Amino acid sequence: MYLVDEWSIIKPLISENIHANLNTIGRMKSSKEIQIYVDSLKTPKGFVLKDGYWVIPYSKDENLIKTMLDNIELPNEVGFCGIHRKTADFVIENLKNYELDWHEECDLFYLPQRLYLKYNSSTELSSLQESDVDIVNHYYTYKDEDSRNYLLDCIRNRPSSKLTDSNGNPISWALVREDYSLGVMYTISEHRKKGLAKIVTSDLVHKTIKNGTIPYLHIRSENTASKNLAKEMDFVFWDEILWFGLKKLQRKEE
Repeated sequence: MYLVDEWSIIKPLISENIHANLNTIGRMKSSKEIQIYVDSLKTPKGFVLKDGYWVIPYSKDENLIKTMLDNIELPNEVGFCGIHRKTADFVIENLKNYELDWHEECDLFYLPQRLYLKYNSSTELSSLQESDVDIVNHYYTYKDEDSRNYLLDCIRNRPSSKLTDSNGNPISWALVREDYSLGVMYTISEHRKKGLAKIVTSDLVHKTIKNGTIPYLHIRSENTASKNLAKEMDFVFWDEILWFGLKKLQRKEE
């Protein structure tokens, strides 16, 4: 395995299956701590991206994925983010020193390039401000002790969109995560069924396209409302993906 500084070496691999690698592209854009490992410096057939706790393996050859993961140092607890379901199942089954700690099933939706013109706009909604982070965090599905800082980073560094009430308080919003997926979409309950989510999402799609990235979503499999909204906005279902965490098995004392 080789740790590479020039990420251009994996561009041909990313191009093999652009939708499977949208989160890899996003994380390479947003994180300075990314590490990329390849099996060959000349003609790599696979790579492993490491971004702190998170790992993304990719190869058309499943056995190569196992070899790569077996030959890099993984922590006792490691997360795999937005992995194609087939690859995820293979990793869970074949990393014998680890057991499944948690998982979340999602569907990946993306906007085809032929529809980008639909989202051209001469006006844009306001973006979320740092002062909005507490209300966004309050309603965040994954709120915990670290989520405020996470959301603040998203607000500071990537596009976002919001609608406000007459007092300037956010009532509907969405932002771009660290992997450049669109997410954290929320409308406060008393303002629902007014089409606000569609307005906010349309604006964020426009900003994402203008930013040069492919608009895409990771939607939890049971979230029918969000999947219906994505379809209404002409997003296309790609395939099932999995977010999951593995925990290293503890050796029994002999």
